[in-house]
Amino acid sequence: MELKKRFVDNGNGTVTDLETKLVWKQTDSFQDTSKWLNWYKALDYIKELGHQKFAGHDDWRMPTLEEAESLYDEDHVIRDMDRMDIFISEAFSPGGGFTSWTSNELPHATAAIFYYRYGHGNANHKEDITKDSVRAVRDIEKRKDSGGVFTQYPGFSNSPLPR
Repeated sequence: MELKKRFVDNGNGTVTDLETKLVWKQTDSFQDTSKWLNWYKALDYIKELGHQKFAGHDDWRMPTLEEAESLYDEDHVIRDMDRMDIFISEAFSPGGGFTSWTSNELPHATAAIFYYRYGHGNANHKEDITKDSVRAVRDIEKRKDSGGVFTQYPGFSNSPLPR
């Protein structure tokens, strides 16, 4: 699917990915708060979007590593807050961070993070604040409530997205 047709700017601060059937917040946490976030603060940011019913929805969540990775495309570039290239669709707002925390928790108090500058994931300690942000996501169709359970095993989640 061509990327320009794959991502649709909904005009309400969100972007729909027609391929993965996900709705993303158009800006990331850095753009919204002007702060870098550790994993716990990123989770608080996501919860607050739900409490505020951002764009009329209360089911915002952290992406899985595979979902975060699905945004990466070397053929499409916007600039991050450092004016460096990040490889995601132009439907997203430029000027944000270059990472996204994910819901994939790993051993030793770490979680997976995806780097849009480089196109790979990594494990960061959940309490560290380096230059990290989060991109909020929700499903087009409401999922069965998982009771707040995150993916808690090393490696990738069991996401149905193509790799």
